[in-house]
Amino acid sequence: MRILPTILFLLAAGPSPLTALEWKTTEIHLQAGLGQEQAAGVFLFRNTQNKPVRILSVFADCHCVAARPEKDVYAPGESGEIRAEFVFAGRVGRQIKTITVVSDEPGGKAASLTLTVDIPEPVVVNPRFLFWPTGGPPAERSLEIIVTEPKQTEIGELQCSNPFFSARLQPEQAGRYRLLIKPSGTQQPAEATIRLNVTVAGRPQSYQVYVAVR
Repeated sequence: MRILPTILFLLAAGPSPLTALEWKTTEIHLQAGLGQEQAAGVFLFRNTQNKPVRILSVFADCHCVAARPEKDVYAPGESGEIRAEFVFAGRVGRQIKTITVVSDEPGGKAASLTLTVDIPEPVVVNPRFLFWPTGGPPAERSLEIIVTEPKQTEIGELQCSNPFFSARLQPEQAGRYRLLIKPSGTQQPAEATIRLNVTVAGRPQSYQVYVAVR
C-alpha cells in the first residue's frame, strides 16, 4: 500500500465545547504541488469525557476522499486522529470536501470536518470547442494553450481522431502555444477529437479539444 505524504494543516479551528471529542482542528487547507496526484491531512482530537468514546462512522461527501480513524474506541483523556486521503483524479482548482464523524458520546453531535485543497492546472486550453457552419468558409481557426509551469511541462504530440481535420501546434512565446485547426471542407457535417499529450513533472497527461462542422 502506498503511503501518502501528510501535509500539515494551515488553518485550524478551535475546540468544540459541550462535546466529548475536543477537536484541535476541523478545517485543513492544503496547496498541492504541480503534478501531485493525491494528498492527505490529519484532523486531531481528544476524548475529554471520563469514559471511553467509540467512533461509529466516518464518511466523506466524495468517493475521492478516504477518511478513517486510527482505531474505534478512545479512552478518557486519550488523543486520536482522523486521516483523510484525497485522490485528485484529474480535478483542478479549489476542491472543498466534507467529512462527517459520528461517535457514541451521549447527546453529542456529529463533527463536520472540511478538507480544502488547491490543485494547480498545469495546462490551460481555451476554448475547448471549435465549430464551422456547414457551407461556410473552411478557414483555419485557432485556440490558445497556456502552460503555467513551462520548466516542468513537456509538450508532446497531437492526435486527431478524424483525418478530415488538420491540426498543428505553433509556439508563440515561453509557455504559450497556438493550436491551429482546419477542416478539409464544410459541405458536410464532420467532427473530431484532438488530443494534446503532455508530460507534467514526469507524469503523462492529455487534454482534449472537440471540433466539428455543423
